Amino acid sequence: MKTFVRGSISALLLGAVIITGVPRTAAAEWAAPYDAVLYELNENLSLRALRYGQRKATSQLLGFAKAGSPLCPEWLAAGAAFCTINATGSDNISLQTGRGKFAGTFTVVAQDNNPVDSPEAVMAKGRFNGKMDFSPAILHEIPLGAVVGEMSLGGGRKQRFTGTFRLPFVMPKQDPACVAVNGPAACAADGYTDPMYLLNPSTFAVEYVDHSELAIGFPTVRFEITFD
Repeated sequence: MKTFVRGSISALLLGAVIITGVPRTAAAEWAAPYDAVLYELNENLSLRALRYGQRKATSQLLGFAKAGSPLCPEWLAAGAAFCTINATGSDNISLQTGRGKFAGTFTVVAQDNNPVDSPEAVMAKGRFNGKMDFSPAILHEIPLGAVVGEMSLGGGRKQRFTGTFRLPFVMPKQDPACVAVNGPAACAADGYTDPMYLLNPSTFAVEYVDHSELAIGFPTVRFEITFD
């Protein structure tokens, strides 16, 4: 997971709108503008591939899909507003272009005999693959990535989707009064902000990573999925 604290992202976020985050853990009603959201719990990155100009990594993800979406058909949702999704994904991206491919598998899971921990009983399985554009993050230090892909549940019909990766980042803490008068370059930093997500690449509005979006204390990469 890359941390963005300098360079272009610092310049672009000056004057950005800061939005107070709210928990995105699935609630009684699905209110998100996307059809599914997954969070990267961990990642293994190949150092050998880096030496040859490629970024190869495998991640474990957990998240939620809206009832009635291709990831959570009504027969799986069983009256709930969402399904819980476990996924394993791998990518292979060129460090020269920031573009590459991704693929992986997922399961739709339900709670077993422990109502406290995360769901684990596998109700359905599926696969996904597609093309990835991480050039904003790799080439320009803007903590975003995009994908276009297909998924199928239980070997059924393939469904097209688009997705946005939002990488958590921090910014230097500076006195707003000093910045307003002298500009950021002339103002000393005193630590860093709490982790944030970049929400809109046009307006550069951001929101803070919510406590529900941490994995063992680490802010997670957020992957938002919308089906065509």
